[in-house]
Amino acid sequence: MASDNTLTKGNLWHAIWLMSWPLVLTTVANSLVGLVDVQVAGSLDASAQAAVGLAEHVLFLFMLTIMSIGVGTTALVSRAYGTGNQDEYIKAAGQSFLLSIMLGLVMAFTASLTAQFAISLFTKNQAVVEAGRDYLTAYSFVLIPYSLTIIANAAFRAIGDSKTPLYIVACMTAINIAGDYLTVYYNFPVASLGIKLGIRGLAYAGLAGSIVGAILAFYFLKKSKLAPSLKALLPADPEMLKKICKIGIPSAMQRLFWALSVFVIFAVLTLCPNSVQALASWAVGMRVEALVFMPLVALSLAVSSIVGQNLGAREFDRAYAAGWRVTGIGIAMMFAAALVLYMGADLIASAMTSEPVAKTYTVAYLKINALAEPFLALAMVLGGALQGAGETRTPMLLTLLTNWLIRIPLSYVLAISFHMGVDGVWWSMAISILIHGLLMALRYQSKEWLKEKI
Repeated sequence: MASDNTLTKGNLWHAIWLMSWPLVLTTVANSLVGLVDVQVAGSLDASAQAAVGLAEHVLFLFMLTIMSIGVGTTALVSRAYGTGNQDEYIKAAGQSFLLSIMLGLVMAFTASLTAQFAISLFTKNQAVVEAGRDYLTAYSFVLIPYSLTIIANAAFRAIGDSKTPLYIVACMTAINIAGDYLTVYYNFPVASLGIKLGIRGLAYAGLAGSIVGAILAFYFLKKSKLAPSLKALLPADPEMLKKICKIGIPSAMQRLFWALSVFVIFAVLTLCPNSVQALASWAVGMRVEALVFMPLVALSLAVSSIVGQNLGAREFDRAYAAGWRVTGIGIAMMFAAALVLYMGADLIASAMTSEPVAKTYTVAYLKINALAEPFLALAMVLGGALQGAGETRTPMLLTLLTNWLIRIPLSYVLAISFHMGVDGVWWSMAISILIHGLLMALRYQSKEWLKEKI
């Protein structure tokens, strides 16, 4: 399934299309899993729904490490692939696999053993703590197969192949969603034993899907141009590992800053009236919004590979133009998405929760955050272009600035000091996104990142 296209020649719009459409479908599939998880959890109770949202953000703290390795993988493999240096991109992919396997094992056991402690740090509601513990203890082991899949998909994208990741993720999604309904509603496969899986069924479904994904990733790697990378895992190459970490660590810090800010926002929401419903609406709103902006994730991943390959081929003008063209697509998509979110907020909220207060809060979340979606396109797509160039420091610093110096203080002031409640939190999110997008555009426009060496 690997592509021979290096993305460095011919019509640039064609290259963008070639990379983007499979990734849009891939990221929508990923988001559907999270949406179904929250929806099915809601059929249990509001505590389960809040627990899923919180537990998955706890797990994100571990996943961000693997994702950061993926950023380094894409930057290094795509740059070497663009220059035609096979030894370099094979070595980069192989050492990335080595890192992912080791970290996946360590993080899975750490997350499982600390599940209750981690959940209890962010809420004192006993029902949410217990549900979150049950979910996270089992779901933590998804980190082992998920790590390999993330890095394999990053390597495929880096060589211009975005269709293989689509196939892998589509299979994972189908199994996960089917498993959600079968385990929670029908207690499959233990119904005859009288065992009620409850929220743990969601975790088992996710684990099954991830195992299948890892098996498929290994199979397609063996059949691709990246096959030699499976033999390049050992011995460890300190120089290559250093390169991966140099690019990946700022990306990891960026995601860490964002993830930790989410927990602080979570804490602010617990101070608001009807805190359980506020947390449930936050979980629902985040999932719905994620489904809308998942295409931006796809465009970000696509432009990262395009920019990386073109910089490797020394096609600097083409690399720069690619960022703005893909961003234009993202802005247009987000204008359309914003209209859907704003005008359909009541229908969407009704479909996701039956609890009246949670529904009201969810409607407000969707309408307020819809206003910021076009600026989110600037932040995410141009940030992806910079990461493809190996320039991961700027996205990190802007995330730190807009989340910790703007969003968090503003959320407390509006929600608590100005007595706006949950609406104040939603407004702080929208305002910080607007500022983030504008600052990212200024950095990209400077062209300083074109000089980045990796």
